[in-house]
Amino acid sequence: MMEKAAQFHASDDLLKRALRVTPLGAQTFSKSYRYFPRGNAPLFLEKGDGCRVWDVDGNCFVDYICALGPVTVGYHDERVDAAVIEQLEKGISFSQPTPIEVTLAEKLTRVLPGAEMVRFVKNGSDATTAAVRLARAHTERDVVFCCGYHGMHDWYICSTTNDAGVPAALSEMTVTFPYNDIAALKSLFLQYKDRVACVIMEPIQGDGPQDGYHAELADVDNEDGALLIFDEVVSGFRYALGGASELFDVTPDLAAYGKGMANGLPLSVVVGRRDVMELIAEKAVFISTTFGGEALSIAAALATIEILEKPGVYKTLRDLGDKMLLGLEESISRLNIGGTVATTGLSPHAGVKFEASGGLDYLDLTSVFEQEMIRDGILTYGITNLNTSHGEREIERYVAAAERAFSAIKKAVDSNTISGILTGAKIEPVFRRN
Repeated sequence: MMEKAAQFHASDDLLKRALRVTPLGAQTFSKSYRYFPRGNAPLFLEKGDGCRVWDVDGNCFVDYICALGPVTVGYHDERVDAAVIEQLEKGISFSQPTPIEVTLAEKLTRVLPGAEMVRFVKNGSDATTAAVRLARAHTERDVVFCCGYHGMHDWYICSTTNDAGVPAALSEMTVTFPYNDIAALKSLFLQYKDRVACVIMEPIQGDGPQDGYHAELADVDNEDGALLIFDEVVSGFRYALGGASELFDVTPDLAAYGKGMANGLPLSVVVGRRDVMELIAEKAVFISTTFGGEALSIAAALATIEILEKPGVYKTLRDLGDKMLLGLEESISRLNIGGTVATTGLSPHAGVKFEASGGLDYLDLTSVFEQEMIRDGILTYGITNLNTSHGEREIERYVAAAERAFSAIKKAVDSNTISGILTGAKIEPVFRRN
């Protein structure tokens, strides 16, 4: 519990300024005020250290969002910072490639399954789009089957409700399919026979895959001649260095990694089979960015991977996540709110989700949860991104705070209203993510 009630006057004032010059007052939808109970929440952060962040009002929070996943070894990690500072003294961007680019590329081919060659880009959308373009060039087909969230570019966003400004014709070439449903995928392949360039998916969604799901999915793709692409932007460097590919021992033709590979610095990568990746040179598949070789992020990635590949790191993260899930499940059972609140996800990227109850929708309940956790000095969406600076103490604190938040949710459900319970604004997210 925070020693005194937090005040957010500076955050509120800064939001007014930001809204005059920036849509939603933030560069990222999921970091904007719409994702937090405004009035009872920090809206602008000023600094971080380990697993803690400080907002512009000076309030300190234990952060379980970790910049939407990129912070894997903690804010202001001295080892990563030292590598960045050392490279900064040499330079940031150059007129030709640098040795550090080769060093990281070699490293990635050793630690990422199926990474025979790599191409650096800057964000997850760049990496998934590059993978899809390569698949289309390799197969000389156009249709893409997708499952999950794959970024902001037209080829994917055309398949969502957030498709304003995207030509309607593109939706004919992107087809969504449900997770963990091989029969549905097989049916789509029959419908689009010999037209499918690739299947791209987030390999870990919700509570994870059914036994053998990824292997069977790969077989279905191969039968049709389509490429399999894993979107490991979230799962890579989170569950294991090689993400789901490593965890479930299934090697895709191509994969996109990002977020956690550079501990918060902007870097992503598309990796895969040599014969496909070489199309960038041989067939001039255009995947090229001015800042792909930006050296500070590359230095950060090398330092981050060196930390993450030490023995026991991912076991510790999984154990902490499992402890959190067990504690949350016990609280849910104790309060008898299992019809409204449930644990979800695979450790260490897991947490709780909320379902509608009576006249309350999941946003009502999520808003109450976030507000009550913030009152206890915890920043969370409900799904956690643990980093290596979280420890047993932070997990115990999270579980204790969550039980208090669940009590507030139970009160709201029992009375069928959030009036008098939610005193901040109701959240309004763009996407509902696992």
